[in-house]
Amino acid sequence: MTQPPSDLTPDDWRRIADALRYLGRDLHHRSFSVTAERRQLLWAEMDQCLSLADRLQGFGSSAQDEQL
Repeated sequence: MTQPPSDLTPDDWRRIADALRYLGRDLHHRSFSVTAERRQLLWAEMDQCLSLADRLQGFGSSAQDEQL
């Protein structure tokens, strides 16, 4: 696994995680106007976005802890 870019600040990681959460909410909202098959695909992508956001939030916390 590659290491995350070291030039990203904790605020950068937070913004990336927030953007992924926003994307997840948008996918969920869109899922109401599609077929059941497509809804399952959107929900799977939404779950991946939210999971990645949680993982990235950890990078921001770790980077902030290292700077202290």
